[in-house]
Amino acid sequence: MKKKRDKRIKNENERVPAPAVSRKSRKKRVGCWVLAALTLVGAFFAGFGVRWWTLDSEMRALINVKNKIDEEYYWGLSDEEFYGALFDAVNNDLLDKYSAYLTEEDAVASEQEIAGNRSGFGIEFITQTETGEDQILITRVLGNSPAEEAGLRIGERIVGYGKDETSMTMEENSETFLDFLAQQGEGERFCLCVESAGGQRFVETGKAAYVENNVFYRTSTKAYAFTGVQAEKLTERGEPLTVLPEDTAYVRLIRFGGNAVSGMRAAMALFKAQGKKNLILDLRGNGGGYLEDMQEIAGYFCKTTEKEPVVAVADYGKRKEKFTASNVYAQYFSKDSRICVIADEYSASASECLIGCMVDYKTTEYGDICLIENDGVAKTFGKGIMQSTYKLSWLRGDSIRLTTARILWPLSGNCIHDRGVLQSDGTKSVKQSYEGETELESAIKALFSAA
Repeated sequence: MKKKRDKRIKNENERVPAPAVSRKSRKKRVGCWVLAALTLVGAFFAGFGVRWWTLDSEMRALINVKNKIDEEYYWGLSDEEFYGALFDAVNNDLLDKYSAYLTEEDAVASEQEIAGNRSGFGIEFITQTETGEDQILITRVLGNSPAEEAGLRIGERIVGYGKDETSMTMEENSETFLDFLAQQGEGERFCLCVESAGGQRFVETGKAAYVENNVFYRTSTKAYAFTGVQAEKLTERGEPLTVLPEDTAYVRLIRFGGNAVSGMRAAMALFKAQGKKNLILDLRGNGGGYLEDMQEIAGYFCKTTEKEPVVAVADYGKRKEKFTASNVYAQYFSKDSRICVIADEYSASASECLIGCMVDYKTTEYGDICLIENDGVAKTFGKGIMQSTYKLSWLRGDSIRLTTARILWPLSGNCIHDRGVLQSDGTKSVKQSYEGETELESAIKALFSAA
């Protein structure tokens, strides 16, 4: 509720002058102000003294050490170096690997990453062959990136780069390639020479700011991705998955953040409109994200009559908190629908929680999960704990991210921390491969060969 305007104010620019004040009353007023100021100063130092003695003796010792270093140390030590060493010790020696003190810059960067706000070219690649030779083998093309728009594909190798086709540096050293990319400004165009089983081709592309797309939808005849300024436009893009059965759709979910919820909503609407029956959910490389986004998406995969099924339980030690989701399974799937999952060693946290939700509600079985085998091991990451981020100062913007709870599967109470989902649980598995879509196609065949 707004306060009433002072009636002395006629309008925004015209004020009634204040009444005159005698010299005697001025002296009284000055004396009162001085007394008030002295009282405040005294209270400040009294409060400071009380605060000092309420500190731990170790904290008082640390402050004294810092002061003495500032006064006497011959070499000189900046505040940044002193406090940087302390926070490094907190992050590296005291806290678990998922907890950390975050500067304002760190906190902003973390939020931007989960939100999908990126700037650059948009690929991930492997830098060496198994025999140690240099290579730039593309393992992921980020959605809605300049690389995706240029048509780069998983399994292709970058064998040359330059400003145009006539000034190419033909080599596969990743360090010099990264140096070349670093020299390119946003909006500048450059050229790549890429190689695959089909031969070599030149690709013109560039760096740009973009919002990453986290959801891809494919059938045996069509492929869709999200494009546009906010990765919100469902666009026919990419290659169909011809190995899919006609009644089955495929969704790749990169992380639980950015456009994951809206993208999944649009993908499932398309799934329903196309009359598809079965679904393959690909969580490879999905390292988690926001639990709230997982809640929203889990609503599609709770095969239960409950209106608001529990999808996860956070165990804080002294208390437990249940996370529920709206149950919309029956709007998209029938009683005999089949939902399968593909995951790998990088499927972690919220991804594993979603798998647990699907297993507990019998939406999927371990036999309908295919894990990617790497170096003889097929498993998910094994992160069954949750972090919460707390602002330390609204003025400075720094934060601390702390592990605060174990995450339990909704019905069984299972926690997969430091374990993951294993092949011994009864899953299927295929070997890791970076040859185009060999890995994905092998997983789909493994899942449906015994169906």
